[in-house]
Amino acid sequence: MVRLSVIAVSLAAVGSAAAFAPPSAGAPLLRASAPAVARTNAGVRALKAHDEAGVSRRETVFRAAAFGALAASGLPALANAQVISDTVSPAMSQLQIIGDAQADLFDRVVPSVCYISTEYTSMATQLNLDASQLPKGVGTGFVWDKKGHIVTNFHVINKVDNAIVTLTLPNGEQKKYTAKLTGVDPDKDIAVLKIDAPESELTVLAVGDSLKSRVGQYSFAVGNPFGQDHTLTTGVISGKNRIITAPTGRKISGVLQTDAAINPGNSGGPLLDSLGNLIGINTASLGAGVSAGVGFAVPINLARPSIEQLIEFGQVQRAILGISYLERAPTASESERGGLPQVTRGIVVLEVPKGSPAEKAGMLAVAKPANPKDPKSKPTIGDIIVGINKDEIKDPLDLSNVLSKYKPGQKVDVLVLRGPEQKKQTLKLELGAFQGAAFTKLENERGADFATKGTPINVPLGDIAPAVTPKMPQAN
Repeated sequence: MVRLSVIAVSLAAVGSAAAFAPPSAGAPLLRASAPAVARTNAGVRALKAHDEAGVSRRETVFRAAAFGALAASGLPALANAQVISDTVSPAMSQLQIIGDAQADLFDRVVPSVCYISTEYTSMATQLNLDASQLPKGVGTGFVWDKKGHIVTNFHVINKVDNAIVTLTLPNGEQKKYTAKLTGVDPDKDIAVLKIDAPESELTVLAVGDSLKSRVGQYSFAVGNPFGQDHTLTTGVISGKNRIITAPTGRKISGVLQTDAAINPGNSGGPLLDSLGNLIGINTASLGAGVSAGVGFAVPINLARPSIEQLIEFGQVQRAILGISYLERAPTASESERGGLPQVTRGIVVLEVPKGSPAEKAGMLAVAKPANPKDPKSKPTIGDIIVGINKDEIKDPLDLSNVLSKYKPGQKVDVLVLRGPEQKKQTLKLELGAFQGAAFTKLENERGADFATKGTPINVPLGDIAPAVTPKMPQAN
């Protein structure tokens, strides 16, 4: 008697939900072609034959459910699926179909996934070292359009002297191109590069909808972990709406969590759904340099506006106040030592640069001690931002989320608590535009003059990877 393995039973159980669940209200019915129906019926007849041959009814239902789920999913391998002879377990047959579908998915996306190697030769000069003594960086990217734009992580190209993008063509041939920089969005850990490759060598990834991703759905990561090019790792969407910290210290919310292995070298690579559609950009993982089964990807719905703006303008069109601020409120002991009042809500304004929107609106930063050498001399608090229009601002994440609703040039009312007395005041402020530039030697796609515009984002190499803070249960 044929015996089902645990994994086969699991697959069948998952399949039963898709195979037998009624269609949702208003959902269009899928119409299969005659050959597809014939293949499916043939599979069911084959399973029925196994039932008649003595296989238990329960096992037959499991097999049919798994086969039906695969048929409903539209996996490409089903087009060539064949019923295996009675000498092979139908459960193994179904596993082969799944394996073939994954292999087909991998084959389709390989030409879209790039190998990015980087060098830090100028840093070797600064440190009086032989350039060969510094390791080359490795990252991943993917083809965004037929113009040669390659999407990757900001931390992959931070402070590099050059970046070589290697494409693998459908025939297996590899082509190398020196990349130019299109633009960066460090707050989302996104960078866009440009290579001068002919359209015939550029295979664009299909973009999915990360908002439709559900916990439990299959996910696939393709990248170059530890320099091992085009490595496929598989898993599921393990969680949604996670929060990680960008290289700049700003929070990235709405992040996807996956247990598909993400290791050093995977950064900037695609996270795909079961149809091979792009749903995220692999960015970070928990673990001491190796995957711990907890990886994170910036969802494509969050990243896409930045990517498109970088390609169109060379910079993201993000509304800003033009200030620097404390990433968290000081503790009671820190407030006492620093001489600042304890802040329970809002954002403490640290600096207000000249010419910034905040300065034009009259916003005040923390004033330095009158005599820095006098230990009794303390800084004086300026403004604490607690609201923008009708939205309350409790922390930096609130500020980021609220500003994302607006465009540069729009006017807003900023509610602040001013001075040690924390008096309420409302400032009329016209939002400015974020203009970020990278500390990198890469040639800019728009030329040298454009590269000098904006404010360089100086992120130390030791802090380039996004930070992930594990959430631990609170002690009772």
